Amino acid sequence: MKCQHCGSDNQANFVVCANCGRKRVIDLSGGAPTAATPKQPSAGRWAGTSAAQSPTTGFARNATRYLCAALQMDPALNDKALRGIIDEEHRGIASSPGVDLVTVLKYGLAARRRHLTRDAILAVIVVLGAAIVFQSMSAVSPDGLGWIFPLFLAAWGVVLIETLVAHYGVLAAHLRRDVFDPAKAPPPAGRRAAQRLVAIGDQDRGNLTVFAGYAPFAGYGTTIDSWSFSLNLAKAEDGKTVVPFSGQELHDFVAGTVRRIGLPGVVVEDRLFVSGLDLLHGFEPSVQRAILPDELAKLRGDPKSRARPYLAVRVGGWSGELVVTTFLRFALLPQKDLLFVEANHSLLPPVRQRYQAMDRLLGKPTARQVIRIAGESLARVVPAAFGALFRIIAVPQAALTRSAKSRREARAISQDRTFNYGATMSLREEAADKRYHRYFQQLDKEMYTKLVERCVMDALTEFMKAHNIDTSDLAQQQTVIMNHGIYVTGQGRVHAQSVAAGPNAIARTFGRAAQGMAPTSNQG
Repeated sequence: MKCQHCGSDNQANFVVCANCGRKRVIDLSGGAPTAATPKQPSAGRWAGTSAAQSPTTGFARNATRYLCAALQMDPALNDKALRGIIDEEHRGIASSPGVDLVTVLKYGLAARRRHLTRDAILAVIVVLGAAIVFQSMSAVSPDGLGWIFPLFLAAWGVVLIETLVAHYGVLAAHLRRDVFDPAKAPPPAGRRAAQRLVAIGDQDRGNLTVFAGYAPFAGYGTTIDSWSFSLNLAKAEDGKTVVPFSGQELHDFVAGTVRRIGLPGVVVEDRLFVSGLDLLHGFEPSVQRAILPDELAKLRGDPKSRARPYLAVRVGGWSGELVVTTFLRFALLPQKDLLFVEANHSLLPPVRQRYQAMDRLLGKPTARQVIRIAGESLARVVPAAFGALFRIIAVPQAALTRSAKSRREARAISQDRTFNYGATMSLREEAADKRYHRYFQQLDKEMYTKLVERCVMDALTEFMKAHNIDTSDLAQQQTVIMNHGIYVTGQGRVHAQSVAAGPNAIARTFGRAAQGMAPTSNQG
C-alpha cells in the first residue's frame, strides 16, 4: 500500500511509512478530500445531492455560536471537546446537523490558550503562597503571612480579568446574534492544529457517520421513537398488474415528496452509517465508494450490508436550537416481493441556557454587571487557583503520553485489530439541555415528527398506487403508526366493545361480548 505523503510502497497494514516516517492517513470522510490527499472531481459531492446542498452553506447560526460560547464559558467542556475531536486523529467525527464544527473548534482553541495563560499565573500565585506559608511555619515570626491576602487579591484579579475578557472581549464582541461572523473566527496557532481542522472540516462535510457504540445516529441526539413494517409487493389492486420498480425509484420519490413538505429549515439528504468496529484498515471497497450516488444505491439494495444508508429528513426549528431528524430506510427484497420500511426519529434539544448568556450582554459592561461578575469571580477564585496547578501539570503530561497513546493505537490497528474508528464525542449532544426551554418547543417536536410521518406514508401510498399495488395493508400500518394510544382526560369516557391502547396492542371481541357483555381490553 502506498504512503499518502511520499507515495512509497509499504505493507498493507502499515501505520508509519518506512520511507518518510509519517503516519498513515485513514480517510474517515467517506471520500471527501483530506489535507494529505489530492482533491478528486467527485470528492466534495454528497451522494445524490449537489454541492450547493452542503451543510456548510446553510448552518444554523444560533446553534453554532452557542457552541462557540459554551467552549468559552466551560473549560471542562472545552478540554473534553479538544481531546475527543482534535486529538483523536484516527477516529471519525460526529457531525451534528446545522453546526459549523470547524468554527466552533477555532474558538475552542483560542479559549484554551486564554485558559492556560490564566492557569499559569494562578499556579505561580499558589506556589508563592504555599512557599510563604511554609517559610512562616518554619520561622519564629509569622510576619510573612501578611502576603497571603495580597496574593488572594491578585488571584481574584486574574480570574476577574479573564472572565471579563471572555464575556465582553469574546462573547459580546464576536458571538452576539448581530455581530457573529464565522469568517472572523480566531485562526489556530500552529501548523498541526491548522491541518487537523482542515481534515475535520472535510469529514464534517461528508455524508458518512462512523459511530463507536451501540447507537448509530451519533451527533443527532437521542432516538425518541422508531417504527418499521414490511409490505407485500405481489398483491395487486383488483383487475390490475403490479408494475415493477427499483429501490432507487422509491427512494427518489419519497425524498422529492418530503422536500416539499413546507416546514421551515427542512434538509433532506443521504447519509451512510458504519460501526467503527467494522473498519479494520480503512473502508471496505463498497463503503469507500459510497460517496458516489451509484455506489450508495447499491448499498441500499443490499439488506445484508453492515453499512446502512438512510434518507435523513432534518427539520431545524427555533433557528437550529431544536432539531428533529427522521432516518428512513427502504430495503427491497425482489426475490420475496417484500419491502421493509424503517423509520427512526432523533431529537437534539436546545443548547443549555447558560451557554446563551451573550444574548443578554451589552456591547460594554455597566457598573452593575462588573459588580455581578466580580462577585461570581470571587466565589470561583479558590477552586480556580488550586485547579490551575493540576491543569498546568496536565499539559506536559499530555504531551508525554501522546507518544504512548500513538503506540497503543498503532498496536490496536496493525496487530490486535481491535481499534474502534468510531466517533467518541458529539459536542452538540454534550452541550444540549435535558429539557425544553419553551412549551412550544415540545409541541413543535410533536408537529415535526407527525408531519414527516404523514408525508412519508402519503408518499408511499401514492407510489404504491402508481405501481398498481394494493395499499390496504399500508393503510392499516399507517393507522397503527399515527395512533399510538388513546387518551381520556377529565370526566370523559370511552364506550366500545374492544379497546386497544399502546404500540402493537391488539383488541378482540369474542362470543357474548358482541351482544353486550363487558368488552375485552388489552393495554399494550
